[in-house]
Amino acid sequence: MTKFISMTRTLRTAVVALSLLAAGCGSGSPTQSSVVSITPTVMLDFINTAIQQPVSRALGGWEWGSFRSSFGSLLSSINFNNTLDMQKISYQSIGADGLPHTMTGLLILPKSIFGARPSVPILMYQHGTETYRQYSPSQFLAHMDRPADYPEVMVAALIASTGYAVAMADYEGLGDNTGPQPYVHGASRAQQVIDMLRASRDRIAGVTSPCSWNNQLFLMGYSEGGYVTMTTTRELQLNHAAEFTVTASAPLSGPHDLSGEMRTLMLSNNTSKAPYFLPFLLTGYNYAYGQASVFNPLSAMLPPFNTTVPPRFDGSTQSDKISETMGMTFSPVKLIVPKSVLTTTFIDQLTTDTSAGSAFDFLRRNDSYRVSQTNISTWKPTVPIRMYHHRGDELVPYANSQVAFNAFSSVGAKMRIPNGPGVELLEETVSLTISPSDPVRTVHLGAAFPELSKGLKWFNDNFKH
Repeated sequence: MTKFISMTRTLRTAVVALSLLAAGCGSGSPTQSSVVSITPTVMLDFINTAIQQPVSRALGGWEWGSFRSSFGSLLSSINFNNTLDMQKISYQSIGADGLPHTMTGLLILPKSIFGARPSVPILMYQHGTETYRQYSPSQFLAHMDRPADYPEVMVAALIASTGYAVAMADYEGLGDNTGPQPYVHGASRAQQVIDMLRASRDRIAGVTSPCSWNNQLFLMGYSEGGYVTMTTTRELQLNHAAEFTVTASAPLSGPHDLSGEMRTLMLSNNTSKAPYFLPFLLTGYNYAYGQASVFNPLSAMLPPFNTTVPPRFDGSTQSDKISETMGMTFSPVKLIVPKSVLTTTFIDQLTTDTSAGSAFDFLRRNDSYRVSQTNISTWKPTVPIRMYHHRGDELVPYANSQVAFNAFSSVGAKMRIPNGPGVELLEETVSLTISPSDPVRTVHLGAAFPELSKGLKWFNDNFKH
């Protein structure tokens, strides 16, 4: 207890000091010019506080108790000769509507206490599904007293402390961008990550940067972040090879097969602990493809849900509250079937119509293993890609990664040389005891920390200079 009190006091002191630093720039939230420097000791205090700190119900699925077991070796090998410079990056990108937007992200750079500029790889870390703007990566800088609300930022900071420049795009509709989110819209998400990569590269190349780039580029993400990692890897290889070379990519537990396995999940009669994902997709695709598309919630969802649920995806509502608006309850526990909020007309269309412009057609355009939004063929990865996925995943079924792996194998992209070019799929085997009646904890989020640690270990053991 004494140790924890000491950690808490250290954290509070650090937060006060960092808040004053941010305030010196005339804003309560750091801007691109505001750099927050933290020591490895403070970062460890953040992590220890997060493990001890109560979390909101929307984040309750993150198994903080497994953080130490997943990242134990990394925690013991932190370089105390480095501090971390954290800052919000603002940059220009193209939204799913085809228009330019100002977007934001978080950049974490290692800084030597001896003054030398370490030469480090860039790791683009793509975060998972998030409906609540305050939980965007860049918003951590304004909420450093709540590290448990930012599990993936804690992972990113830990990675940076071992000698990576880690960049996290907030994505369109999050961070300082207050428009709609184009959820699992592959092309726009990938473009926004690539533009964040460019902005991060330019920041690292600046004269005030604490480090330089050694030209290695890694990509990693979990859940929607795994999906975005795959689509970004695709776009970098197919359309930006002259500018960037991907060293290795780890797309973890992503919904890669939207038109197959995820469509089956949408049409299932089974209850879900996260039913909000279905209207999230509807509102996202309604934005990306226009309000006249088949995804218009007014016609695809039953009343009153067609008017009460869509406004909740404006970034101001946590995911559990959206699920409650759909009829789910947490006390007493009442799980619902996600498609119960859909009209029979839309369900029938999603079930049977495969014509151009149908819901199935748009989902297929966004399968992460296909070439692009307008081509149904599989792209052939020529960089090392390793997927991890837990067979018990109930929110993003394992078959998503299996279908993607089979598609890549069919075009000759199976990894045949260890850590060579091509794709491999490994099963996550962490043991998770989670009750089906527990409305918060899931295998999907329970496997997150173990998979992220294994993806990083793969990078470190085989590629990192």
